[in-house]
Amino acid sequence: MLNYTLRRLMAMIPTLLVLVIASFYLMRLAPGGPFTSERPLPPAVMANVLERYGLDQPLYVQLWTYIKGIVLEFDFGPSFSQKDRTVNDVIAQGFPVTLTYGFWSAVFVLLAGVPLGIIAALRHNSIWDYTMTGLAIFSQIFPNFVLAPIMVLLFTLSWGLLPGGGWNGGQWQYIVMPAIGLGTSYMAGVARLTRGSMLEVMNSPFIRTARAKGLPERVILWRHALKPALLPTITYMGPVFVYMITGSVFIDVFFSTGGIGQDFINAAYTRDYSMLLGLAILYSVLTFSLNLMLDLAYAWIDPKVRSQL
Repeated sequence: MLNYTLRRLMAMIPTLLVLVIASFYLMRLAPGGPFTSERPLPPAVMANVLERYGLDQPLYVQLWTYIKGIVLEFDFGPSFSQKDRTVNDVIAQGFPVTLTYGFWSAVFVLLAGVPLGIIAALRHNSIWDYTMTGLAIFSQIFPNFVLAPIMVLLFTLSWGLLPGGGWNGGQWQYIVMPAIGLGTSYMAGVARLTRGSMLEVMNSPFIRTARAKGLPERVILWRHALKPALLPTITYMGPVFVYMITGSVFIDVFFSTGGIGQDFINAAYTRDYSMLLGLAILYSVLTFSLNLMLDLAYAWIDPKVRSQL
């Protein structure tokens, strides 16, 4: 699998290069710019500002300077909207916060969604199946921008159990509601996917053979059925985890965590080119890395896939 991993990593380089070039030119096709507003700057001031940030150069020169800064110095450039801050500073401050509650949200999704799906499959067409399926569907109708204020209203204002916002160094009290609020709707998808996959696996010929040999149901479940049943769930969790990080703006707004999701939205509104490009590259690298790790986990679980790498 080492050769496969190296090939995937080498393929990531030209893909990122195409992404940077396409994003660089597409962002500049949109009307306006990082320094346009309802009250336009005087021409002399605008010329000085553009020269200060290198925006007076031809686009191909700006692109080459940007790529060279990333490759040689790992520098994503200055932020156009946040004065005296670089994109590296914003990422260094906000991304660990988003990654922390995104990770615990993924843990919550797996620890809650997988057991719900397994119980529903093992108790097929019973009250347990209907209850678990109903709970999963009920949780799916609450997106994070609806669930977050409800949780603040209940757990903070009404019951006083958890703080309603802030981060405070990532203490567990400040992680619970962002993690649950971000992951609840995805938990429903994991539960339904696990249920369907488990039902298919439990009716497979090798499971019937294991039962015919007299193996206990517990051994059949944990040793023979669980691994193949979790393969679709593992595949599903890759893009979900990335989306939980990129789509965390509502969590950042309602819980004031200081994560990077709101920076991404603000950069789009203010035409902060360097911020948008830096975050796009960060999310792309995260997507490639997670998909690679999930493919390796897929190969570890399924010997047929491992033999083809």
